[in-house]
Amino acid sequence: MTTTHSLKLTSLQVIWLAVLMAMQMVLAKFSIGNDTLVKVGFGFIGTALLGYFFGPWWAAIASGLDDIISMFLFGGGANFFFGFTLSAMMAGLIYGYWLHERPHQWRYTILAVLTVTVVVNMVMNTIWVHWMYQTPWSLLITWRLLKQFISAPINIVVLYTLFGGLERLPQLARFKVKS
Repeated sequence: MTTTHSLKLTSLQVIWLAVLMAMQMVLAKFSIGNDTLVKVGFGFIGTALLGYFFGPWWAAIASGLDDIISMFLFGGGANFFFGFTLSAMMAGLIYGYWLHERPHQWRYTILAVLTVTVVVNMVMNTIWVHWMYQTPWSLLITWRLLKQFISAPINIVVLYTLFGGLERLPQLARFKVKS
């Protein structure tokens, strides 16, 4: 039996997609901590919500567009690097894979966050920063490992709590894209 994935969205789903993209842009501007030690941002919440509601493909497309739009709106476009757009798309794809149409369980939240942490944050983004600034790999990986060791558990708890709350709001089900 084969399954087909719908590329069509209802008008309501398109509006919800735009709202979540805007939320992702805003949340990416907020963080706790500082640049000297460890700064934990909240942009991951918007990406995870896109994955949760729209699945891997729509979340990847929306996250990529969101990265490009955010860069030109808030970053002036001067430091645009397409590698980070690929990272944003991969994060949306991963969150969509692990969170869309799956039961609300710790294991899926943990797998989603750890996969994004390793594949996107530790591997892809470290490569992009290394390429852009020629920062020594050993220095980069050490600081990034420390940051991820601190931020991954926070991300897991935040997302598990958030999706637990969303499960108690059945009226949000109409926004979800069915695979």
